[in-house]
Amino acid sequence: MTGLLPPPRPALDDRTGPGADGLDFVAIDVETANARRGSICAIGAAVVRDGAVVSTHSWLTRPPAGLDHFDGINVALHGITPDMVADQPTFAVRLDQLLEVTGGLPFVAHNAAFDIGALREACVAVDREWPTTDYACSLIMARRALDLISYRLPMVAAECGVALAAHHEAGSDALACAHVVLEIARRRGADNLGGLLTGLQVLTGRLEAAAWQGCRSTSSYTGPQLPDVAADADPEHPLYGQVMVFTGALSIRRQDAWDTVARCGAVVEKGVNKRTTMLVVGDGFAGHDPADFWTGKAAKAVHWREKGHRIEVLTEGDLIDLLAETRTSGVRDVVPA
Repeated sequence: MTGLLPPPRPALDDRTGPGADGLDFVAIDVETANARRGSICAIGAAVVRDGAVVSTHSWLTRPPAGLDHFDGINVALHGITPDMVADQPTFAVRLDQLLEVTGGLPFVAHNAAFDIGALREACVAVDREWPTTDYACSLIMARRALDLISYRLPMVAAECGVALAAHHEAGSDALACAHVVLEIARRRGADNLGGLLTGLQVLTGRLEAAAWQGCRSTSSYTGPQLPDVAADADPEHPLYGQVMVFTGALSIRRQDAWDTVARCGAVVEKGVNKRTTMLVVGDGFAGHDPADFWTGKAAKAVHWREKGHRIEVLTEGDLIDLLAETRTSGVRDVVPA
């Protein structure tokens, strides 16, 4: 069995199979006994249909023979010991259970390269063909959709308002992954997995009996484009001359927000630095201290404020109030509906 790439295939939303018509997928997570990916000792799954979690599963399993020693560092992470799995079903049995509950739906995992790689290696160890499935990575999706210091599952879950009951418990991680994807889909206005991936410029992975292709982002994606400051902006507008940076999701597209403030005379920049005068924080942020918001830009704002640079922190509501000031100058088309 090799990792040869299969021929190009249509995206999920161009097909009629599972996951094409709605938010239907199975979030999975595996825990391993040692540094070998195939040493799977636990499998978690959260089945999502029509945008709702309909079942959750968490199984302990005996790792494949030859990969079944437990390293202390792994035990310290997940708490699973050799005695706990000694009487559990084999990986081959648990794989059948996993495939039964997934019902042909695409997989999603946080850092799918690890989880899918673990399934591949474990299948080889027990002389099983790799299962056939499309898959996506919520880590890659989060990097496209969110602006964080770290994209580890606990940080992404916290950003998305998702409870993570017990990190490194397979069922808990799978459930958190499922809710993260659902929250990203909500923020992006996506009603099916294929459309969400397309909007994020993420290519699905594909696992087949003797071949695989990884989930990855497309190199052609450039994201929103920084606008030029409007030459005819009203110099009396409160945003005129401000150097503005945005972090977190807003109720409007990032590009629309950038274009709007640029028409008011603000300079838009992607990163916080000593020139920044305003940081707009989305995702329903209601405070005024960037230290309370977990993104890289917020952390940099804290850094520069501590050095004496004045950076005003705005909520989305604050921004809307300032944009409304344009109506006093007769310019009414710059406030997004």
